[in-house]
Amino acid sequence: MGYIEAICISKRKGIVKKEVPKAEFIPGYGILGDAHAGNWHRQVSLLSGESIDRVKEKLPALTRGAFA
Repeated sequence: MGYIEAICISKRKGIVKKEVPKAEFIPGYGILGDAHAGNWHRQVSLLSGESIDRVKEKLPALTRGAFA
């Protein structure tokens, strides 16, 4: 079974996202307050911990939300 390690949002697209302690997910819209929310194909992105760990091997200073 998987789990959510972090939820990160941003007010504008293309900037580093900030981790938030909780979020409101709206069906067909995305996360309330996130720049990627709206009526389109990619409202929420899910990244596997294994993929992030592989990138962190090469970039150990990588922080949560860096995949803007």
